[in-house]
Amino acid sequence: MQNDKQTKKDSPIFSDFSYDDAFRTMETECDDIVIPFINYFYNENYDNRAQITRLRNEHFIEHEDQSDEKRITDSHFKITQNGISKIYHIECESSSFDNSILVRLFEYDSQIALDESEAEGTVLRVKFPYTGLLLLRKSNKVPGRAEVIIQTPKGEISYDVTIMKMSDFTIDHLFENRLYLMIPFYIFNYERQLKKINMDEDKTEALAEEFRCIIDRLDEELDNGKLSALSHNAIIRLTHKVVYKLSMKHDKVQEKVGGIMGGKVLDLPEFRVFREGKEEGLKEGEEMRRQMAEDIKVGEEVRKQMAEEIEALQKELKKLKKDKS
Repeated sequence: MQNDKQTKKDSPIFSDFSYDDAFRTMETECDDIVIPFINYFYNENYDNRAQITRLRNEHFIEHEDQSDEKRITDSHFKITQNGISKIYHIECESSSFDNSILVRLFEYDSQIALDESEAEGTVLRVKFPYTGLLLLRKSNKVPGRAEVIIQTPKGEISYDVTIMKMSDFTIDHLFENRLYLMIPFYIFNYERQLKKINMDEDKTEALAEEFRCIIDRLDEELDNGKLSALSHNAIIRLTHKVVYKLSMKHDKVQEKVGGIMGGKVLDLPEFRVFREGKEEGLKEGEEMRRQMAEDIKVGEEVRKQMAEEIEALQKELKKLKKDKS
């Protein structure tokens, strides 16, 4: 049994950090699924003109013994639209919720606030991010928000932590609200049932069929232009990795559901990602060429103006010399 477990861990699909890696990968690489995720949970109205800027995610936390510990946030980014920028910090948590998570969030938020601080004279202004927590495991007793209260000499101030729970979402809800970023973690909604599902062939097949439908729906979203090829591929690959790790103790589920996801991974049209990237690159290249042409035109006008001014100065100088003689 131990050897079998080790063999599974030797698979290139396996990672001790599959869940964190899945979230970070999508947050870092897939703008088109980050935007609707933020819109839903923070009641924003960003569209495809919104610009995402990834910010520093490594921070050093100082302990009482004055030692430093490097912490890496799951996500830390800025979204800008219509001249307004907001900073977001979201953590993806596979452990059960407890108060230590809030402490860790505040440590991260404090460092982020210092990164974004502005000092002018005797005033230091710090800006805390919009903070969120995605809980992967079932947590019925955890509310939809937590609060961080900071006591200052002038009184209390506070900010909310938005809490998102996978167990609150059906697969229909995820697709209807374009919450594609959460799809790789959908298997967590079956975590407590996996042992029973694994022992029942019909239930195993039913779960496998649900994931076949998920793939079909992702394909439709791609064809309808709601998903980029990059995000479509990323979601399927990362779902495969998350399912593989969560079902390590359930061979039949891992074989059946993992086989479906893995088969789709092998069949993914990589050339679509390449073509999409090529088209985007051509657009950017055309914009750069247009900007360069504009710059050259402006430069030529400036050069012409300077030449005229120099010529006028030369004529004035000749006139002065002539008047002196």
